[in-house]
Amino acid sequence: MLLEDPAPRFAGGLAARVESPFAAGPPVPLRQPFPRPPMTRPFHPNDAAQARWFAELMQAEIDDLEELIEVAQDRWTNRCDAGWGAARTPEPVLRLREKLKEVRRLQEALESRFGID
Repeated sequence: MLLEDPAPRFAGGLAARVESPFAAGPPVPLRQPFPRPPMTRPFHPNDAAQARWFAELMQAEIDDLEELIEVAQDRWTNRCDAGWGAARTPEPVLRLREKLKEVRRLQEALESRFGID
């Protein structure tokens, strides 16, 4: 598609026509199909050291979350036994469980990438 310069020549505009870089055409096929295969290239030793350190932090987070879930469930059970708690699992316990699942998923991905034990 050709575009004309909107500014007249005497106003400092271009005299020639300009071709648009956004010309529509057939879609270009992808060179690599999705989903992409996992990365198989070797990793730097510094990356492995940082991954080990991060895995330790995530394990500490998992331990803390498991402790918090246990305390929250004990409190919920005590309230239910006392007769004034709801039978449905409280929202904070559900949120803690979801967070625990996410941290475990991240830890498994890190272990699969770097082979951390």
